[in-house]
Amino acid sequence: MELTSFTDYSLRVLMYLGTDGGRRSSIDELAEFYQISRHHLAKIVRRLSDLGFLETTRGKNGGIALAMDPASINLADVIRKTEPHFNLVGCFSENNEAEHCVIDGICSLKGVLLGARVQFFAHLAKYTLADVMPKGPAHAAFSAMQSGAEPHQ
Repeated sequence: MELTSFTDYSLRVLMYLGTDGGRRSSIDELAEFYQISRHHLAKIVRRLSDLGFLETTRGKNGGIALAMDPASINLADVIRKTEPHFNLVGCFSENNEAEHCVIDGICSLKGVLLGARVQFFAHLAKYTLADVMPKGPAHAAFSAMQSGAEPHQ
């Protein structure tokens, strides 16, 4: 299984914004930091804002910030809300007419994979954004990267 780049960068945006103690950032700053398309990042920010993870403000003192404490942002929740689906195989699809499987009904693989998906989300549900944000020396290095400074060794 592989998460989409949309979800990957959604998590990275949340980590970036959570690292600097609530400082507002811009889409341009995030796009430059992660070296990705401003257009793609704008879609991600809009979706995270619509989901309630981000707060966006226009104007001179505007910008993007977390809408809640990093400890209250559950990783499983973010991933469920940013991934289009979790169809590990074609027979998981709600509309499996296009993916009709000739061994459906006699195959045990679907049940095993469904169990793995349940375990995947159960594991992620144990963690929040605060758990995966850089700490200690890693936090200092990440913050230095954000400001464009050289990290202290």
